[in-house]
Amino acid sequence: MRTRHHQRAGQALVEFGLVALVLYMLVGAAITFGIWIYAAGQIQQAANVGARELSQTPLPFDETFEDALDQEVVRKRIYDDRWLVIDLTELEQEHPDYNFFTDVVPRMPLLNQQLAVLYIRDDVLDPRFETLENEEPGYRRLMRYPGALLERSQDTADDSGIEYPDYVADDYVVQIPLVVERKEGHNNGGGGERIRWVDVVEEIDDPDTNPDPFSLENTNEDRRGVVALRVHYPAQSSWLSSFQDRGRFVPNGGDPNIADDDAVETIDGTNLRGSLINRPLVFENSLGESVYAGTYGGKYGLGIHGAMTSPELTGSAIGIRPYRRVLVSHAIFRREVFLPSTETTP
Repeated sequence: MRTRHHQRAGQALVEFGLVALVLYMLVGAAITFGIWIYAAGQIQQAANVGARELSQTPLPFDETFEDALDQEVVRKRIYDDRWLVIDLTELEQEHPDYNFFTDVVPRMPLLNQQLAVLYIRDDVLDPRFETLENEEPGYRRLMRYPGALLERSQDTADDSGIEYPDYVADDYVVQIPLVVERKEGHNNGGGGERIRWVDVVEEIDDPDTNPDPFSLENTNEDRRGVVALRVHYPAQSSWLSSFQDRGRFVPNGGDPNIADDDAVETIDGTNLRGSLINRPLVFENSLGESVYAGTYGGKYGLGIHGAMTSPELTGSAIGIRPYRRVLVSHAIFRREVFLPSTETTP
């Protein structure tokens, strides 16, 4: 009887282990895709708000979309990429008992307000702030939009005269790397990514057939004078890891996509709006412990998971990438209000 009892106990433990693994995967997938469904709806709402408001804003008829986003009236009321990064350290000094959604979000432009619910917490080591009394010396506590955090280029510095609160970290800019393809990695797994950069908010255009639909001087007469707006959101899972796509129903459990920022290549960096920050995927905290940078960690914001780091699977890599999809929403509105051209005629 005692032997049978021990056998049943061991059998139950094995069964629980198998069921718990499947249950964990199902719960993780449900949470991940639930968050992504919410995020997809939110960025669609942001695109609708931005396109509608831009279509009703008086702007020169020959204005390009990029120039329109740089107009003071647009940056104050509709969208400004400087509001994508908020310095919580400065905010706490100004409002010790602050509430992000009541003290900060209402001051944002309309499109930024829609994106604010998707912001993430991020601590950035910045030598310029070593003297501040942060949680850890030298770290800035940020609330920002997901993606890669860059130091804003000097040629994109603000000269409009718009006054921002001190907690708007306008020395940073957020852009999103789109993975175009992935190089072959260790043991036929996924290697370094080849990426191109896109803005959080950009125009839907085509340099050859539809170069600038926002302007009435667009060469495509059928598609001009419209606000064609696109919003990107990098959806990266903290529960699910990334593996090579071997085709439908082909096992790929032994082919993880490694996390190696040194192996990432930029295909076209002409639209990069800042310089990359050296943010390691694994770093030491104040206690001297090795810590993974997390789902949106690293200088490219592609993240890292500490799972499956055996040399047989990942070689010399220190982790693998999280499961990732870039969600995109679109909105198109016909422009309703036009101003004369800003160019003077002789």
